[in-house]
Amino acid sequence: MQINRNTHSSSTISMQSSVCCLKLLQLCDQYFFASSMDGSIKLYDHRGMQRGPVQSYDGNINSHTRIDLGVDPSEKVVMSGGEDCYLRLWDIKSGELLFKNRFMNSTPSAVCWPRVRHGENYRCYWQEHYWGAWIGSYEGIFYMDWL
Repeated sequence: MQINRNTHSSSTISMQSSVCCLKLLQLCDQYFFASSMDGSIKLYDHRGMQRGPVQSYDGNINSHTRIDLGVDPSEKVVMSGGEDCYLRLWDIKSGELLFKNRFMNSTPSAVCWPRVRHGENYRCYWQEHYWGAWIGSYEGIFYMDWL
């Protein structure tokens, strides 16, 4: 088997600092998030890369840590941690900062929402706690519920 590498300059973007996380949206897969070591988080549409980001999410603090991004199952909010030990949530469409809280003494470096299965006839813990997410740091793994 042979794999050929093919890159297109029209599909190339650059960020001010090293890219540390990429997340593809599942419901609208032409959009993806990119975050970089300087704390910037941007949403791109791969069909119009030359125009730059569709949306920016301000306020995250980072200088050298690889920090993950989390997107809720309904793809309405994006979540990330910062080196200032704050967890932040932004509205994906508007870029507005919705939530900022410091509840740990280390950088929240891994974040995820559980995926909820729709259309099935059973209820599970995750359906009851839709706005909850897992946050990982040097200190451990935390579950946070926003209800």
